[in-house]
Amino acid sequence: MSNQPFITVTNLSKRFNDFQAVSNVSFALDKGEVFGILGPNGAGKTTTIKMTIGLITPTSGSARIMGYDTSIESQRLKANQHIGVLLEGARNIYWRLSPLENLRFFGANRGVPRQVIDDKAGELFALLDLEEHAHKMVAQFSQGMKQKVALANVLAHDPDILILDEPTLGLDVESAQKIEETIVRFVKRGKAVLLTTHVMRMAEKLCSKILVIHEGQEVAHDETQSLLARFDTRKIVETKVRNQVAPTDLNAISDIFPSIIARQEQTITVLQLVEPSQEQTLNLLNMLNGMNYQILSVNQREPSLEEIFLSLTTTRSKGQKDGTLPHSYTS
Repeated sequence: MSNQPFITVTNLSKRFNDFQAVSNVSFALDKGEVFGILGPNGAGKTTTIKMTIGLITPTSGSARIMGYDTSIESQRLKANQHIGVLLEGARNIYWRLSPLENLRFFGANRGVPRQVIDDKAGELFALLDLEEHAHKMVAQFSQGMKQKVALANVLAHDPDILILDEPTLGLDVESAQKIEETIVRFVKRGKAVLLTTHVMRMAEKLCSKILVIHEGQEVAHDETQSLLARFDTRKIVETKVRNQVAPTDLNAISDIFPSIIARQEQTITVLQLVEPSQEQTLNLLNMLNGMNYQILSVNQREPSLEEIFLSLTTTRSKGQKDGTLPHSYTS
């Protein structure tokens, strides 16, 4: 195999009648890499994925998987041998079958001999904590377990590339963690993953590169750490107090700290100041003490990928410059 990227997407665009769903999106996925495509609902993420694998014909541009042009049927069939695809809402499992029967069915569709599938089943079920459930009907499973069976199905033929569209959507923490662990192990074997997700923590943890699209257009494309470094990385001091702060008290605090951000939760209030001086932090704490609020914690952190994502996909006000966070994160 040459050193060419596993996936190369060049200026992909898709127009549905008068609606421009995707406009001139380009990226490459390399060996041993997790590449994340991020964007709000309706941004064009799934359309981009479907054009990449040849399920949707692009209006313009091209996509190649292992060098094969996925818009040409004969080449797309060769490309499909190298990929495992888990699309949100797609039929990736059959509920009336057990996990083992699912694996045999999808493996047979890929031309994998039954004995090879049976030998591989133990490894996959151990990886995904499905060993005790291998012979149970999938219809009885939780959503998290069904998603793990679906992931096993797309891994059955040992693909070079996993294409995962919102793989942890709606899952419990334990199931989501297991899928993350599977992705990490997969790429350590020299494979690659193309991932769309709404979970910023997952993207920041797993992805070496990120493409952010909004309304079908690229708004950022860089290595994850470079993307974080490019944007406003001023320290945020976050103070948590017990119970909700009364509106009159919040108004009094805002008079002294006009840029403070308050977030009310069920049993706490979170107050954020961007890069305050030590004196400002102490003044806020003294003010809260004077109002008889119990301070639970004071932490300093840098803006997260989620905050940067919001800055990229929120309509910018006039005069807002690239590389700054939206009003709710700036002083």
